[in-house]
Amino acid sequence: MLSYVLDHIKWPLVFCVLGLAFWGCGKQENESAQISRVPESFQFMNIGANTIIDSAVRNRLRADLGSDAVDRNATIDMELKYDGFLKAYYPDLAKLNQRLNVNDVVRKEYPATKLAFRNAQQRSALFDYVEFIFDHTSGCPLLIKMIAKKEISELIKAIKDKYGPPKRIAISEGKGWSMSWHKDNDVFLIARIVGRNNQPEYHMMIVFSNRLEQLLARSDNVEHQRVEPNKIF
Repeated sequence: MLSYVLDHIKWPLVFCVLGLAFWGCGKQENESAQISRVPESFQFMNIGANTIIDSAVRNRLRADLGSDAVDRNATIDMELKYDGFLKAYYPDLAKLNQRLNVNDVVRKEYPATKLAFRNAQQRSALFDYVEFIFDHTSGCPLLIKMIAKKEISELIKAIKDKYGPPKRIAISEGKGWSMSWHKDNDVFLIARIVGRNNQPEYHMMIVFSNRLEQLLARSDNVEHQRVEPNKIF
């Protein structure tokens, strides 16, 4: 009788043991895989270049900014307010933006997720719109955009206190201005742009250039692997 029972439970036990072994190996591999760090530069809502945007962070963002729209195959457009802004005032960022896309019209999709908080003003006393784009591989942010339609003098002061004096340029024939901070290749940019009815809008952006370069390198590698087998020797 005992032999009969053991014979019937032998194979289920084997499969369970094998399953646990494979689960354990996968778990160890996941734990041992470390996300490559980049220099810390700028932060927004305690999110910086090495912050992994996991479920806890997303829940915190929803609590602070309201509901979000999610795009899991995001395009990356660094332009502020209108096409040509970067080319006119920040040519280096314009070149990076062009490298990220097919051309000035067609945007390229990446394995990245965009979280767009379009009704942020319902929760935030300052921002009307907030956008995060984060990389699937690292889980870290690539780009953060914010828009405010009210004065942000206290915010600007806080940024100056933390990151020092910015580079300031006049834009739109002196009707507006732009400030930028640069640290370890990353850029924090604020532009005061006159909108409809001569009302100013504040467009802000943090460009995590080091993370974007990693994304471009992986994308180029994938494209190279697709082309390589088609070569004729």
